[in-house]
Amino acid sequence: MKRTTMTAGVALAVLASGVVAFAAPPVFAGQDLNQAPDRQALAVSAADRAAAGGLDALAKGPEEVYARDLVTPYLNDLYSVSYQRTWRGVPVVGGDATVLVNGQGQVKATVAGTRAAVAVPTTTAKITQAAAERTARAAQASTGKAEPSRLVVKVTEDKPALAWEQLLVGTKKDGSPSHLTVWVDATTGAVLDQVEDAAAGSLNSELNGQVTITTSKSGSTYRLLDTTRPGLQCADYANNTVFSKSTDSWGTGNGTSKETGCGDVLYAAQQEWNMLKDWLGRNGHTGSGRSWPAKVGLNQLNAYWDGSTVTIGKNSAGKWIASMDVVGHEYGHGLDQNTPGGTSREAGLGEATGDIFGALTEAYANNAKDRPDYLVGETVDLQGRGPIRNMYNPSLVNSDPNCYSSSIPNTEVHKAAGPLNHWFYLLAEGSNPGGGKPTSPTCNSTTVTGVGIQNAGKIFYGGMLLKTSGMTYKKYRVTTLTAAKNLDATCNLYNKTKAAWNAISLPAQAGEPTCTA
Repeated sequence: MKRTTMTAGVALAVLASGVVAFAAPPVFAGQDLNQAPDRQALAVSAADRAAAGGLDALAKGPEEVYARDLVTPYLNDLYSVSYQRTWRGVPVVGGDATVLVNGQGQVKATVAGTRAAVAVPTTTAKITQAAAERTARAAQASTGKAEPSRLVVKVTEDKPALAWEQLLVGTKKDGSPSHLTVWVDATTGAVLDQVEDAAAGSLNSELNGQVTITTSKSGSTYRLLDTTRPGLQCADYANNTVFSKSTDSWGTGNGTSKETGCGDVLYAAQQEWNMLKDWLGRNGHTGSGRSWPAKVGLNQLNAYWDGSTVTIGKNSAGKWIASMDVVGHEYGHGLDQNTPGGTSREAGLGEATGDIFGALTEAYANNAKDRPDYLVGETVDLQGRGPIRNMYNPSLVNSDPNCYSSSIPNTEVHKAAGPLNHWFYLLAEGSNPGGGKPTSPTCNSTTVTGVGIQNAGKIFYGGMLLKTSGMTYKKYRVTTLTAAKNLDATCNLYNKTKAAWNAISLPAQAGEPTCTA
């Protein structure tokens, strides 16, 4: 969950009168140093005018203020500018908004987390902070750390309520890590909502063969630490010590070696970093030129993202599960958390996001030992069952759903990833791509042609840059169509994106854009 604390030192305050006050120069997440700063300034200025109530204004009422959060350069001279909202100085969770704007200062789209009024009758809590924390802790098996809670206005399904927001770090009931945010109604004491940033899945891997990785050297010692990608390193789970040795030759060729597993993590994370830069224009995993650390050695058939770190376990043969699609998937959870709106909460979106970034990483690397295949976790058979998910035909694994329906938001999160994974394959490759690539059934019996995985990645990532909190499958149709329209004036990408959504039975939504070439 992206918890933003707005301070005068870094945020733009949009006053109720419509006056825009600049406290400091904008901070650009993923700033491309080759872009002229004046184009960024034009884009941000236009977005700020929309936030202040000018043309293409964001929805807001009296005593409400928007504060600029992230500025993320995209492609085609486009910028995503996200805003957090307050009412009478109280943060409004679920009231965030995102503006898509170009370097000429033209607003191309606005997306709001809610259009509802966010006023509440009072800002005085009836439920004590301590009582709210006790209620929140009941959602975890055990809580190791409780961050100080804060009073917010929580908008849930367009209904505002005064609430205590409580961030808890601990473990889930299945024993895996938990990084959980819970909102407790400050008037009634009921749990209004909760979002889990930590994500875990049982995955598998194989070694990547003879490859080159970026490490670092201090004195005569080499380390599995990448100073060119700050934050990226790999340590032994047992003692949290980064692997080091006297030579820069890593791995034993045996997947049971932790050193080999950590080398595989760095290779995959570096390939994903490069893909983000070369294909999507993103500056590192965080969007601001940094990455996250990883650990190998968890004694479980598992791998997970805990909100700040990737942890890799093993398969039933004792090999560390650090393939590109596994590592790309877990870092993909970090990307979901660190784009506007934070972690996607509707079932399936977070898991599919991880699968999509795993597929993009495989395609970018095009490693001879792990060819791009749109299968998830296929390279090491975890329990004798083959891949854990299939993107071109999800129903072939565990009877996962191919098509969207009203039941998907209430489906188990890994199974609920099926329709979005299916949409991505249809968008990237089409229903009958040829060239040895598998055919993919459509839910409406249409034939769909693809745009290529690189363009599909641009469109999905563009949809992510227009996320707001409370993201849903239906909202992703709107934001990806918006991204496709702004990437291609001929409407070819738009039309194929729309056809792919139709092909998984997710129909047209209110507010989605139209496109005329």
